[in-house]
Amino acid sequence: MIVKYAIYSSALSNIALLAMDGKLFEMKLSEENEISIKKDILKRFPGASNDENEFKRLRILLERYFAGDRVDFFDIELILPFSTSFTKAVLLQVRKIPYGETRSYSWIAENLGYKTTARPIGQALKKNPIPIIIPCHRVIEKSGKIGGFSIGTHIKKRLLEIEGINLIG
Repeated sequence: MIVKYAIYSSALSNIALLAMDGKLFEMKLSEENEISIKKDILKRFPGASNDENEFKRLRILLERYFAGDRVDFFDIELILPFSTSFTKAVLLQVRKIPYGETRSYSWIAENLGYKTTARPIGQALKKNPIPIIIPCHRVIEKSGKIGGFSIGTHIKKRLLEIEGINLIG
């Protein structure tokens, strides 16, 4: 297993991108400084190497996205090696939500064939290791309220605004 990473500053926050054998498996949005982020990565993945070239195309796409361009990340290869089968199913369903659109937690459950409340869906989304690429920010409450977001509702609100979506709460 070869882990490569890159850290850069974006219009939203610092971003750490991690790939395993050439496939994205984590994207961390953080207010921490680059040195702290790097220490955390190397603690979790000793021997990981910094490789800006590995993520050049994705970085360009993210910069365009933050600038307000319509960007779909469907062709970004990713893996979810640390997720349960339920979480993977939820995340892969969420990845299909088009740019500029939202779906409710209960809609996700129904489309996966689960007769469950929205809470397990929210818990699975809380574990999303690749926000934006897997657009969990596009999942909102059935009432139209913004709902939760593991890295802060202010970030979720900003991502939705970038896509032209303004919600209550």
